[in-house]
Formats: sequence, C-alpha cells, structure tokens
Amino acid sequence: MSHEVWRLLDRRAERAERSWPETMSVLPVGRRVRARVLAARPFGVFVEIDGQPDALGLVEITTVPRGSELPAVGICFDAVVVSHAAHNWQVRLRPAEVEVGN
Repeated sequence: MSHEVWRLLDRRAERAERSWPETMSVLPVGRRVRARVLAARPFGVFVEIDGQPDALGLVEITTVPRGSELPAVGICFDAVVVSHAAHNWQVRLRPAEVEVGN
C-alpha cells in the first residue's frame, strides 16, 4: 500500500476515534449501508460508509463466499454491519448479498 493510502487511513482512524459513540449509535449491527472501497489488504478492504464520513469500515476476506473476491478500490457496494471493533474504532461489515451462515 502506498504512503498516501496509509496517511488516509491514519487520518480516517483519528476521526473514527473522535466520533466513535455517534458511529455506534447510527450504525447498529444489522444496518444496511452503502460502502466504497478505500484500500485493499490481504485480509480485507477498508471502506468509507455513505453518510458517515468519520466512520471507518472493514470488510474481512472471511465474510465473502469461498471463491469470491473482495471488491476493488473505488467500487461501491451494499453492506451490512456485523460488529463494532472498539479497540480500533472500526465498523465491521459483510457484503449485503452474502447470506448469514454461508
């Protein structure tokens, strides 16, 4: 990942920390959201969440069906909030088309 992408994610994490109580309130588990991929890593993709400019989302590779790929940088998709990671202020998501239990 480029130096610029790391800086972007660091700034996003700082904002996510400051807005964490509000983020948890407006993005409860089960909420469907629109997301856009900011950066890709081997373990998943970091996303921005529509309407929540201070939230930092993460879609882990384990949330997509075997044989599927994570969305590429810049791609928008529907996702569902599955959990909150308070230790790093991330909203954990899964792609909306993935059925729970699959």
